[in-house]
Amino acid sequence: MTPEELQKELNRCLGCKVKPCEKACPLSVSPHDFIALAKSGDYTSAAADIAKNNPLPQTCGLVCPDRFCQAACIRKKIDTAIEIPCLQAKIMQKGGLPTLQLPEQNNKRACIIGGGPAGLGALFEFLLQGWSVDIYEKENNLGGAARLIPPYRLPSEVLNAEIQRLTSNERVNVYLNQTITDFEPLRQKYDAVVAALGEPKRRSLGILGEEQSLDYRRYLSTPDAYHYKKVAVVGGGEVALDCAITLKKQGAEVVEMFVRRRQEDMRIMARDFADLAQHQVVIRALSSITEIRANDNLYDLTVVRNRINEQGKAEALPDTLCKQGGYDKVIMALGSYFPKEDLPKDVSCAGDMNGNCGTIVQAIASGRFAARHCIEQTSTNNKTVSNA
Repeated sequence: MTPEELQKELNRCLGCKVKPCEKACPLSVSPHDFIALAKSGDYTSAAADIAKNNPLPQTCGLVCPDRFCQAACIRKKIDTAIEIPCLQAKIMQKGGLPTLQLPEQNNKRACIIGGGPAGLGALFEFLLQGWSVDIYEKENNLGGAARLIPPYRLPSEVLNAEIQRLTSNERVNVYLNQTITDFEPLRQKYDAVVAALGEPKRRSLGILGEEQSLDYRRYLSTPDAYHYKKVAVVGGGEVALDCAITLKKQGAEVVEMFVRRRQEDMRIMARDFADLAQHQVVIRALSSITEIRANDNLYDLTVVRNRINEQGKAEALPDTLCKQGGYDKVIMALGSYFPKEDLPKDVSCAGDMNGNCGTIVQAIASGRFAARHCIEQTSTNNKTVSNA
């Protein structure tokens, strides 16, 4: 976005008093307010206005989908909605990350298990309320699922800077390469415990030969380790999109996305379809793989055509099975989940493990909510004790 394009997009904002964009943001960031500041040329204040509610402000600007603030933009009734996430990212780039202002420290200490977006959201909330925090993360760095987003969408230096802003103070201790399975000792040690464990289980099709496929998380975490000519990507969401584009950037000649539903049902943005077209990714909509079979170091697929029935569900069309072959690899990119039966008891859970957070901004909001709930509970318990 050039300076001219930035100013033109800022000037399209109508400054409507009802602020539907703010209401649509899971973190209650107000595009109305930060756009007004940016219009005046005060990018520093505009960036600070964004960062006061969002601990990963430029990250969200870069990767947020168009179904929150942008979908609520009144401007679309005139022509097209304002590209609010793009504006947010550009404003943060120009205005810079503000220093994290912390209130007076109290004597409360929280424990967060998991350093992904939800855990970082919880950390942000605890810090804003004067708490000290210990974070336990099973990987060798913080960031969680955000680390799987390819650098062409989210440069690592952006995420690293935002995480460092949250953790580089004496109130935060970070313990990496720590897997927590027993929560009871933590509940005894800390005033509050928030679990933000992500989604460890990948979704599967349950088809013959699926074990021969590559998990999207393994691919996206180290894409340089894999080089293919022809690949089938199973899925139609953002992780499938990231796999497909990254494969093409890595030199794959043919990348085909197998999508169970219609192309218009894919949970990606309009500009993502343009990226797929630009990179010549083939979208095989209304197609389901029913079998993966190895054939001389390559893979053959059995595929069935689908239709959308009267209930709005995809169902296989009879007599449409066909064979497609010659793939170097099949990548499963159907997303992940946290098993409900494994949810820890008597612990506040946040993010993807709750099953209702499909985006970074939703995960952050969930983490902030979980921390706020813990703080309120602690306050209520203290009042009960003092009144006894």
